[in-house]
Amino acid sequence: MDFDLNERQAELVRAAEEVAERKLIPMLDAADTPEGVNGLRRTMAEQGLLGLNLPEELGGMGVPLLDTLLVTRALQKAAPLLGGIAHRSSTGAVGAVAEYGTQAQKEAFVIPSCKGEIGISIGITEPDAGSAATAMKTSAKVEGDEVVLNGSKQFVSFVNNNHYTLVYCRFGTTGRPGDIGAVIVPHDAPGFSHSEGTLNMADELLFELYFDECRVPKENVLVDGGAFGKLISVYNAERLGSISRMIGSAEAAYEMALGYAKERKQFNRELADFQGIQWMLADMRVKLDAAALLTWRAAATAVKTGLPSPTETSIAKVFTAKAAKEVCDDAIQIMGANGYTKEYPLVHRYAEVRGGSIYGGTMQIHKNMIAGAILERSSSQWKRS
Repeated sequence: MDFDLNERQAELVRAAEEVAERKLIPMLDAADTPEGVNGLRRTMAEQGLLGLNLPEELGGMGVPLLDTLLVTRALQKAAPLLGGIAHRSSTGAVGAVAEYGTQAQKEAFVIPSCKGEIGISIGITEPDAGSAATAMKTSAKVEGDEVVLNGSKQFVSFVNNNHYTLVYCRFGTTGRPGDIGAVIVPHDAPGFSHSEGTLNMADELLFELYFDECRVPKENVLVDGGAFGKLISVYNAERLGSISRMIGSAEAAYEMALGYAKERKQFNRELADFQGIQWMLADMRVKLDAAALLTWRAAATAVKTGLPSPTETSIAKVFTAKAAKEVCDDAIQIMGANGYTKEYPLVHRYAEVRGGSIYGGTMQIHKNMIAGAILERSSSQWKRS
Protein backbone atom coordinates (compact mmCIF):
# COMPACT_ATOMS: atom_id res chain seq x y z
CA MET A 1 0.00 0.00 0.00
CA ASP A 2 1.29 3.44 -0.99
CA PHE A 3 0.75 5.98 1.78
CA ASP A 4 1.82 8.98 -0.30
CA LEU A 5 -0.68 11.11 -2.19
CA ASN A 6 -0.52 10.50 -5.90
CA GLU A 7 0.05 13.39 -8.30
CA ARG A 8 -3.66 13.91 -8.97
CA GLN A 9 -4.54 14.00 -5.28
CA ALA A 10 -1.72 16.39 -4.44
CA GLU A 11 -2.82 18.71 -7.25
CA LEU A 12 -6.44 18.60 -6.07
CA VAL A 13 -5.41 19.62 -2.56
CA ARG A 14 -3.08 22.38 -3.83
CA ALA A 15 -5.81 23.75 -6.09
CA ALA A 16 -8.36 23.74 -3.25
CA GLU A 17 -5.94 25.55 -0.94
CA GLU A 18 -5.15 28.14 -3.59
CA VAL A 19 -8.81 28.81 -4.43
CA ALA A 20 -9.64 29.08 -0.73
CA GLU A 21 -6.88 31.63 -0.14
CA ARG A 22 -7.42 33.66 -3.29
CA LYS A 23 -11.19 33.62 -3.82
CA LEU A 24 -13.15 32.12 -0.95
CA ILE A 25 -11.68 33.49 2.28
CA PRO A 26 -12.22 37.10 1.10
CA MET A 27 -15.92 36.23 0.72
CA LEU A 28 -16.36 34.99 4.30
CA ASP A 29 -17.15 38.40 5.78
CA ALA A 30 -20.31 38.53 3.66
CA ALA A 31 -21.27 34.92 4.46
CA ASP A 32 -23.18 35.73 7.65
CA THR A 33 -26.45 35.85 5.68
CA PRO A 34 -28.16 33.25 3.47
CA GLU A 35 -27.46 35.47 0.46
CA GLY A 36 -23.77 35.54 1.30
CA VAL A 37 -23.67 31.77 1.77
CA ASN A 38 -25.45 31.28 -1.56
CA GLY A 39 -22.84 33.45 -3.27
CA LEU A 40 -20.03 31.50 -1.64
CA ARG A 41 -21.67 28.22 -2.62
CA ARG A 42 -21.99 29.27 -6.27
CA THR A 43 -18.36 30.38 -6.39
CA MET A 44 -17.24 27.07 -4.93
CA ALA A 45 -19.29 25.28 -7.58
CA GLU A 46 -17.63 27.34 -10.33
CA GLN A 47 -14.26 26.28 -8.94
CA GLY A 48 -15.18 22.58 -8.93
CA LEU A 49 -15.38 22.24 -5.15
CA LEU A 50 -18.95 20.96 -4.84
CA GLY A 51 -20.27 17.48 -5.55
CA LEU A 52 -16.72 16.20 -5.45
CA ASN A 53 -17.49 12.48 -5.27
CA LEU A 54 -20.82 12.65 -7.11
CA PRO A 55 -21.15 11.35 -10.69
CA GLU A 56 -20.13 13.66 -13.49
CA GLU A 57 -23.42 13.02 -15.30
CA LEU A 58 -25.15 14.62 -12.30
CA GLY A 59 -22.90 17.65 -12.28
CA GLY A 60 -20.35 16.31 -9.80
CA MET A 61 -16.61 15.97 -10.19
CA GLY A 62 -16.62 12.16 -10.08
CA VAL A 63 -13.52 11.85 -7.90
CA PRO A 64 -13.08 8.97 -5.41
CA LEU A 65 -14.31 9.32 -1.85
CA LEU A 66 -10.73 9.45 -0.55
CA ASP A 67 -9.92 12.43 -2.78
CA THR A 68 -13.12 14.11 -1.64
CA LEU A 69 -12.06 13.79 1.99
CA LEU A 70 -8.61 15.20 1.22
CA VAL A 71 -10.15 18.31 -0.34
CA THR A 72 -12.72 18.66 2.45
CA ARG A 73 -9.93 18.49 5.05
CA ALA A 74 -7.96 21.20 3.21
CA LEU A 75 -10.99 23.51 2.96
CA GLN A 76 -11.92 22.93 6.61
CA LYS A 77 -8.37 23.79 7.60
CA ALA A 78 -8.66 27.06 5.67
CA ALA A 79 -12.07 27.96 7.14
CA PRO A 80 -14.77 25.80 8.78
CA LEU A 81 -17.58 27.22 6.63
CA LEU A 82 -15.77 26.15 3.46
CA GLY A 83 -15.29 22.63 4.78
CA GLY A 84 -18.93 22.49 5.80
CA ILE A 85 -20.26 23.54 2.40
CA ALA A 86 -17.96 21.12 0.55
CA HIS A 87 -18.95 18.30 2.91
CA ARG A 88 -22.69 18.88 2.68
CA SER A 89 -22.65 19.07 -1.12
CA SER A 90 -20.55 15.91 -1.54
CA THR A 91 -20.77 13.49 1.36
CA GLY A 92 -23.90 15.01 2.90
CA ALA A 93 -27.59 14.20 2.44
CA VAL A 94 -27.33 14.78 -1.30
CA GLY A 95 -25.36 11.52 -1.49
CA ALA A 96 -28.45 9.55 -0.47
CA VAL A 97 -30.41 11.15 -3.32
CA ALA A 98 -27.62 10.32 -5.77
CA GLU A 99 -27.57 6.70 -4.51
CA TYR A 100 -31.27 5.90 -4.18
CA GLY A 101 -33.17 8.67 -5.97
CA THR A 102 -35.13 8.38 -9.18
CA GLN A 103 -33.72 10.02 -12.29
CA ALA A 104 -36.19 12.87 -11.82
CA GLN A 105 -35.04 13.36 -8.21
CA LYS A 106 -31.40 13.33 -9.23
CA GLU A 107 -32.09 16.02 -11.82
CA ALA A 108 -34.17 18.09 -9.38
CA PHE A 109 -31.84 17.91 -6.38
CA VAL A 110 -28.38 16.51 -7.12
CA ILE A 111 -27.57 18.58 -10.19
CA PRO A 112 -28.66 21.91 -8.59
CA SER A 113 -26.70 21.02 -5.45
CA CYS A 114 -23.54 20.46 -7.50
CA LYS A 115 -24.14 23.82 -9.21
CA GLY A 116 -24.37 25.58 -5.86
CA GLU A 117 -28.00 26.53 -6.47
CA ILE A 118 -29.47 24.66 -3.49
CA GLY A 119 -28.39 23.07 -0.22
CA ILE A 120 -29.85 20.03 1.55
CA SER A 121 -29.81 19.43 5.32
CA ILE A 122 -30.50 16.10 7.00
CA GLY A 123 -33.07 15.50 9.76
CA ILE A 124 -32.77 12.32 11.80
CA THR A 125 -32.68 13.14 15.54
CA GLU A 126 -35.85 13.73 17.53
CA PRO A 127 -36.45 14.69 21.18
CA ASP A 128 -36.94 11.02 22.15
CA ALA A 129 -34.80 9.47 19.41
CA GLY A 130 -31.15 10.45 19.63
CA SER A 131 -28.73 7.52 19.73
CA ALA A 132 -31.81 5.29 19.51
CA ALA A 133 -32.51 6.68 16.06
CA THR A 134 -35.05 3.99 15.13
CA ALA A 135 -37.31 5.24 17.93
CA MET A 136 -38.26 8.18 15.70
CA LYS A 137 -41.95 9.09 15.56
CA THR A 138 -42.20 11.58 12.70
CA SER A 139 -44.77 10.04 10.36
CA ALA A 140 -45.39 10.18 6.63
CA LYS A 141 -48.65 9.18 4.96
CA VAL A 142 -49.26 9.16 1.23
CA GLU A 143 -52.50 10.87 0.25
CA GLY A 144 -53.04 10.97 -3.48
CA ASP A 145 -50.26 12.96 -5.12
CA GLU A 146 -48.91 14.20 -1.78
CA VAL A 147 -47.21 12.83 1.30
CA VAL A 148 -48.26 14.32 4.64
CA LEU A 149 -45.71 14.59 7.46
CA ASN A 150 -46.36 15.09 11.16
CA GLY A 151 -43.78 15.29 13.93
CA SER A 152 -40.54 17.10 14.66
CA LYS A 153 -36.76 16.91 14.36
CA GLN A 154 -34.02 18.64 16.32
CA PHE A 155 -30.33 19.53 16.12
CA VAL A 156 -30.54 20.03 12.34
CA SER A 157 -27.67 22.08 10.88
CA PHE A 158 -27.59 24.83 8.26
CA VAL A 159 -31.39 25.00 7.85
CA ASN A 160 -31.30 28.79 7.54
CA ASN A 161 -28.89 28.54 4.61
CA ASN A 162 -30.32 25.46 2.88
CA HIS A 163 -33.44 24.95 0.82
CA TYR A 164 -34.43 21.37 1.63
CA THR A 165 -34.08 18.80 4.40
CA LEU A 166 -33.90 15.05 3.86
CA VAL A 167 -36.26 13.92 6.64
CA TYR A 168 -36.12 10.38 8.03
CA CYS A 169 -39.69 9.36 8.92
CA ARG A 170 -42.09 6.44 9.40
CA PHE A 171 -44.34 5.24 6.59
CA GLY A 172 -45.80 2.43 8.73
CA THR A 173 -47.12 1.98 12.25
CA THR A 174 -45.35 -1.17 13.47
CA GLY A 175 -42.74 0.83 15.37
CA ARG A 176 -40.00 -1.23 13.75
CA PRO A 177 -37.08 -0.02 11.63
CA GLY A 178 -38.86 -1.46 8.59
CA ASP A 179 -41.29 1.48 8.70
CA ILE A 180 -38.55 4.05 8.15
CA GLY A 181 -38.02 5.89 4.88
CA ALA A 182 -37.10 9.43 3.86
CA VAL A 183 -38.70 12.45 2.20
CA ILE A 184 -37.04 15.51 0.65
CA VAL A 185 -38.93 18.38 2.28
CA PRO A 186 -38.78 21.92 0.79
CA HIS A 187 -38.39 24.60 3.43
CA ASP A 188 -41.34 26.47 1.94
CA ALA A 189 -43.69 23.47 2.08
CA PRO A 190 -47.13 24.10 3.66
CA GLY A 191 -47.10 22.94 7.28
CA PHE A 192 -43.31 23.16 7.63
CA SER A 193 -41.64 25.51 10.09
CA HIS A 194 -38.45 25.70 12.11
CA SER A 195 -37.16 27.33 15.26
CA GLU A 196 -34.87 30.36 15.31
CA GLY A 197 -32.03 28.03 16.15
CA THR A 198 -29.92 27.33 19.22
CA LEU A 199 -26.19 28.05 19.27
CA ASN A 200 -23.88 25.18 20.01
CA MET A 201 -20.36 25.51 21.47
CA ALA A 202 -18.94 26.34 18.03
CA ASP A 203 -21.46 29.18 17.54
CA GLU A 204 -23.30 27.16 14.88
CA LEU A 205 -27.08 27.31 14.83
CA LEU A 206 -28.95 24.04 15.33
CA PHE A 207 -32.64 24.03 14.44
CA GLU A 208 -35.80 22.27 15.46
CA LEU A 209 -38.07 21.35 12.54
CA TYR A 210 -41.84 21.06 12.86
CA PHE A 211 -44.20 19.19 10.55
CA ASP A 212 -47.88 19.98 11.07
CA GLU A 213 -49.82 18.27 8.29
CA CYS A 214 -46.84 19.24 6.15
CA ARG A 215 -47.69 18.49 2.52
CA VAL A 216 -44.96 17.56 0.08
CA PRO A 217 -45.29 16.29 -3.51
CA LYS A 218 -45.28 12.49 -3.60
CA GLU A 219 -42.37 12.54 -6.04
CA ASN A 220 -40.21 13.87 -3.17
CA VAL A 221 -40.37 10.50 -1.39
CA LEU A 222 -36.85 9.12 -1.62
CA VAL A 223 -37.63 5.74 -0.04
CA ASP A 224 -40.96 4.73 1.51
CA GLY A 225 -40.02 2.24 4.19
CA GLY A 226 -37.75 -0.72 4.79
CA ALA A 227 -34.82 1.54 4.05
CA PHE A 228 -33.15 2.47 7.33
CA GLY A 229 -30.21 0.15 6.69
CA LYS A 230 -29.73 1.51 3.18
CA LEU A 231 -29.93 5.10 4.37
CA ILE A 232 -27.37 4.49 7.11
CA SER A 233 -25.02 2.76 4.68
CA VAL A 234 -24.88 6.01 2.68
CA TYR A 235 -24.68 7.98 5.92
CA ASN A 236 -21.29 6.37 6.57
CA ALA A 237 -19.90 8.53 3.76
CA GLU A 238 -21.37 11.54 5.55
CA ARG A 239 -19.66 10.40 8.74
CA LEU A 240 -16.32 10.26 6.94
CA GLY A 241 -16.92 13.77 5.62
CA SER A 242 -17.44 14.97 9.19
CA ILE A 243 -14.35 13.08 10.34
CA SER A 244 -12.22 14.74 7.65
CA ARG A 245 -13.48 18.11 8.89
CA MET A 246 -12.37 17.24 12.43
CA ILE A 247 -8.92 16.38 11.12
CA GLY A 248 -8.76 19.67 9.19
CA SER A 249 -9.60 21.70 12.28
CA ALA A 250 -7.13 19.77 14.44
CA GLU A 251 -4.43 20.26 11.76
CA ALA A 252 -5.08 24.01 11.83
CA ALA A 253 -4.77 24.08 15.63
CA TYR A 254 -1.57 22.03 15.53
CA GLU A 255 0.09 24.28 12.95
CA MET A 256 -0.84 27.39 14.92
CA ALA A 257 0.66 25.93 18.10
CA LEU A 258 3.76 24.77 16.22
CA GLY A 259 4.36 28.26 14.82
CA TYR A 260 3.76 29.83 18.22
CA ALA A 261 6.22 27.46 19.91
CA LYS A 262 8.93 28.53 17.46
CA GLU A 263 8.32 32.25 17.98
CA ARG A 264 7.28 32.65 21.62
CA LYS A 265 10.19 33.03 24.08
CA GLN A 266 10.32 32.45 27.81
CA PHE A 267 13.46 32.30 29.99
CA ASN A 268 15.33 33.67 26.92
CA ARG A 269 14.52 30.52 24.98
CA GLU A 270 11.92 29.51 22.40
CA LEU A 271 9.12 27.37 23.77
CA ALA A 272 10.17 24.78 21.19
CA ASP A 273 13.47 24.36 23.08
CA PHE A 274 11.69 22.80 26.05
CA GLN A 275 11.38 19.02 25.98
CA GLY A 276 7.91 19.14 27.53
CA ILE A 277 6.65 21.17 24.56
CA GLN A 278 8.55 18.98 22.08
CA TRP A 279 6.83 15.87 23.39
CA MET A 280 3.43 17.54 23.17
CA LEU A 281 4.05 18.49 19.54
CA ALA A 282 5.28 14.99 18.74
CA ASP A 283 2.18 13.42 20.30
CA MET A 284 -0.04 15.81 18.36
CA ARG A 285 1.61 14.86 15.06
CA VAL A 286 1.30 11.13 15.80
CA LYS A 287 -2.42 11.47 16.59
CA LEU A 288 -3.09 13.51 13.44
CA ASP A 289 -1.29 11.04 11.19
CA ALA A 290 -3.00 8.05 12.77
CA ALA A 291 -6.43 9.71 12.47
CA ALA A 292 -5.80 10.52 8.81
CA LEU A 293 -4.61 7.01 7.97
CA LEU A 294 -7.61 5.36 9.65
CA THR A 295 -9.95 7.71 7.80
CA TRP A 296 -8.28 7.14 4.43
CA ARG A 297 -8.45 3.37 5.05
CA ALA A 298 -12.19 3.58 5.65
CA ALA A 299 -12.63 5.66 2.49
CA ALA A 300 -10.57 3.20 0.46
CA THR A 301 -13.06 0.42 1.23
CA ALA A 302 -15.60 2.27 -0.92
CA VAL A 303 -13.54 1.50 -4.03
CA LYS A 304 -14.66 -2.15 -3.95
CA THR A 305 -18.14 -1.89 -2.48
CA GLY A 306 -19.24 1.60 -3.55
CA LEU A 307 -19.83 2.60 0.08
CA PRO A 308 -17.38 2.73 3.01
CA SER A 309 -17.16 -0.13 5.48
CA PRO A 310 -19.32 0.56 8.56
CA THR A 311 -16.74 -0.96 10.91
CA GLU A 312 -13.78 0.90 9.41
CA THR A 313 -15.83 4.10 9.53
CA SER A 314 -16.62 3.56 13.21
CA ILE A 315 -12.96 2.88 14.01
CA ALA A 316 -11.93 6.12 12.27
CA LYS A 317 -14.68 8.03 14.05
CA VAL A 318 -13.79 6.80 17.55
CA PHE A 319 -10.08 7.48 17.17
CA THR A 320 -10.40 10.83 15.38
CA ALA A 321 -13.02 12.28 17.72
CA LYS A 322 -10.74 11.64 20.70
CA ALA A 323 -7.50 12.59 18.94
CA ALA A 324 -8.85 15.86 17.52
CA LYS A 325 -10.02 16.99 20.96
CA GLU A 326 -6.64 16.19 22.49
CA VAL A 327 -4.72 17.95 19.70
CA CYS A 328 -6.82 21.11 20.00
CA ASP A 329 -6.59 21.01 23.79
CA ASP A 330 -2.79 20.68 23.65
CA ALA A 331 -2.61 23.53 21.15
CA ILE A 332 -4.48 25.75 23.62
CA GLN A 333 -2.12 24.63 26.39
CA ILE A 334 0.99 25.46 24.36
CA MET A 335 -0.33 28.93 23.60
CA GLY A 336 -1.32 29.47 27.22
CA ALA A 337 -3.60 32.41 27.99
CA ASN A 338 -3.48 33.47 24.33
CA GLY A 339 -4.84 30.09 23.27
CA TYR A 340 -7.62 30.39 25.82
CA THR A 341 -8.87 33.73 24.47
CA LYS A 342 -11.33 34.13 21.62
CA GLU A 343 -8.93 36.49 19.84
CA TYR A 344 -7.25 33.34 18.60
CA PRO A 345 -9.31 30.71 16.73
CA LEU A 346 -8.17 27.80 18.88
CA VAL A 347 -11.20 28.04 21.17
CA HIS A 348 -13.47 27.80 18.14
CA ARG A 349 -11.49 24.90 16.65
CA TYR A 350 -11.78 22.98 19.91
CA ALA A 351 -15.51 23.64 20.07
CA GLU A 352 -15.91 22.34 16.51
CA VAL A 353 -14.13 19.05 17.10
CA ARG A 354 -15.82 18.53 20.47
CA GLY A 355 -19.09 17.98 18.64
CA GLY A 356 -17.56 15.08 16.75
CA SER A 357 -17.91 12.86 19.81
CA ILE A 358 -21.68 13.37 19.66
CA TYR A 359 -23.04 13.97 16.15
CA GLY A 360 -23.18 11.19 13.59
CA GLY A 361 -23.45 8.64 16.40
CA THR A 362 -21.76 9.07 19.76
CA MET A 363 -18.38 7.48 20.41
CA GLN A 364 -20.09 5.00 22.73
CA ILE A 365 -22.55 3.91 20.03
CA HIS A 366 -19.69 3.43 17.57
CA LYS A 367 -17.76 1.38 20.11
CA ASN A 368 -20.83 -0.82 20.46
CA MET A 369 -20.88 -1.31 16.70
CA ILE A 370 -17.16 -2.11 16.60
CA ALA A 371 -17.61 -4.66 19.40
CA GLY A 372 -20.53 -6.22 17.54
CA ALA A 373 -18.34 -6.68 14.46
CA ILE A 374 -15.44 -8.10 16.49
CA LEU A 375 -17.65 -10.54 18.39
CA GLU A 376 -19.87 -11.31 15.39
CA ARG A 377 -23.00 -10.85 17.43
CA SER A 378 -25.82 -8.36 17.68
CA SER A 379 -24.98 -5.23 19.62
CA SER A 380 -28.58 -4.10 20.13
CA GLN A 381 -28.94 -1.75 23.09
CA TRP A 382 -32.72 -2.11 23.39
CA LYS A 383 -34.03 -3.29 26.74
CA ARG A 384 -35.35 -6.82 26.45
CA SER A 385 -38.95 -7.33 27.40
